[in-house]
Amino acid sequence: MTTEEYNKCVDDFSDGVYRFILHNIRDEDAAKDIVQDSFVKMWEKVGDIDYKKARSYLFTAAYHTIHSS
Repeated sequence: MTTEEYNKCVDDFSDGVYRFILHNIRDEDAAKDIVQDSFVKMWEKVGDIDYKKARSYLFTAAYHTIHSS
């Protein structure tokens, strides 16, 4: 995935990931932290992730973060 594609993912998916997390944990501040953590995880593997699978990667990372706490 390119930097431009990553930035597009932030624009396109951050709100959806936030709403998904908030629905599950009902804590706005924690949800914002998990969104940021999910994007950091994706950035660390940006060269290994196919842009077409970025949405799935983000939601999976968020799900695992929620359930590992």
